[in-house]
Amino acid sequence: MKGLVYGGSGIRSWADVADARIQDPRDAIIRVDAVTICGTDLHILGGDVPEVEAGRVLGHEAVGTVVETGGAVAGLRAGDRVLASCISACGICRYCREGAYGQCRGGGGWILGHTIDGVQSEYARIPFADLST
Repeated sequence: MKGLVYGGSGIRSWADVADARIQDPRDAIIRVDAVTICGTDLHILGGDVPEVEAGRVLGHEAVGTVVETGGAVAGLRAGDRVLASCISACGICRYCREGAYGQCRGGGGWILGHTIDGVQSEYARIPFADLST
């Protein structure tokens, strides 16, 4: 599949990337129907977010259609239209239980296009799908 890949400060390209796949039973795979670019993406492209490594698929804001779900996903099924949240929530840690999803310590927070591949691609993996769509 194709994805918008960060290549370092000021460098990006449409490139062939690995297909999105379920990696955790709480994941869903979506076909990305539309994305938006925000100021954070521009900061990444400007090299201002050093945690984003070259080779990362960009993007953390999308709408799409569910094509596959992991075995622990209860609230979604193939064909559902979803908004992929820019902030993922494990739902288990203290911060998520308090509604402070951006501080998630259970593997969520701002991860799409930051620490895992993002949504500016044909398909995307959405972790914690029941809580992050």
